[in-house]
Amino acid sequence: MVMTIGGGITFGGGITINPPPPPFVFAFSTIAVMNNTASPFQINGVACNSSGLFVAVGQDSTNGAPVYATSSDGSIWTTPAPMNGSSTYASMNAITWSTALNLFVAVGNDASNAPLYATSANGSTWTTPALINGSTAATAMYGITVDSSGRFVATGTSGFTAYVATSTNGSTWNTPAAITGTVLGGGRSVTVNSSGLFVAVSYDSSNAGVYSTSSNGTTWTTWARMNGSATTAKMIAIACNSSGLFVALGYGSINQPYYSTSTNGTTWTSPTQAAGSTIFLPYSLTVDSTGRFVSAGAYVNGSVSYMSYSTSANGTTWSIPAYLTSGGGTQGRMQGIAVNSSGLFVTVGSYINAPILPVYATAASS
Repeated sequence: MVMTIGGGITFGGGITINPPPPPFVFAFSTIAVMNNTASPFQINGVACNSSGLFVAVGQDSTNGAPVYATSSDGSIWTTPAPMNGSSTYASMNAITWSTALNLFVAVGNDASNAPLYATSANGSTWTTPALINGSTAATAMYGITVDSSGRFVATGTSGFTAYVATSTNGSTWNTPAAITGTVLGGGRSVTVNSSGLFVAVSYDSSNAGVYSTSSNGTTWTTWARMNGSATTAKMIAIACNSSGLFVALGYGSINQPYYSTSTNGTTWTSPTQAAGSTIFLPYSLTVDSTGRFVSAGAYVNGSVSYMSYSTSANGTTWSIPAYLTSGGGTQGRMQGIAVNSSGLFVTVGSYINAPILPVYATAASS
């Protein structure tokens, strides 16, 4: 019998047993500029449709016009272009995709912080951003989600009050209405589970994490602290996996990341600092079909901001936030993240050192 160890075990008779492959390591690609453009754009959000098309939205940093960019694979992007050729100031802050309606919907605000929306069936042909139900009130929209039937819910803020607007087709909206209770963060993130329960998160005047729920998008519960906890945890991102687990992320008094989870949207764990974590602001959060949560954001310490990310297989055990590798700049923030049906994560954002350039990075789930 012949037996060789090293690169595999070989026995006489031609039987070879190879060693197991190394464990899978999740990591993002090097940050790259969209289509290598030298023009300044700020990218705020990204969504993916049923065909795997990624669409990002933001703003032209020169004239303030609303812009979009598309990618069929997450890596080859178009140069950000004005929505319907519009040159009017409009910051598009968030975007979602409805499978039921085959429609992208983006929300944001104009120069007076009035709420805006825009729609597109293909990610490239957009309506001009318009006021939500004609409202000129200063209720800038920062978050949007949609349920399986095509009901859109957008959340935003005015001063210390959170506002919500709903639409069943993406184009006809009700006027943004306040969610009962005063919150400092103002409802910047919202999600929905497979049963149609909408959940928004934020933080109150004491910087404690709070939540509100709705079964129809229009009638909301009063903001409540997560498990009654007074822990400083400014909740700014939320996602829900296919099993119905809600995960909220935020940050503490010195910008360290916190998480809280709920299986029903109403009973939450007390906000807890991620073990072994460092400074990290989780601006965005998504989850793939296997239940892997990924958050993209930034390490922010004073005026210094570096693009970073963190992952979790269960919503409670989080990786130590890691820097994304820079491909052409040093400082920036990843503002949005989305994942396609194949488990490809795409995060988008902007370099913040001059010029403000639109960037992206990708990572495979497995």
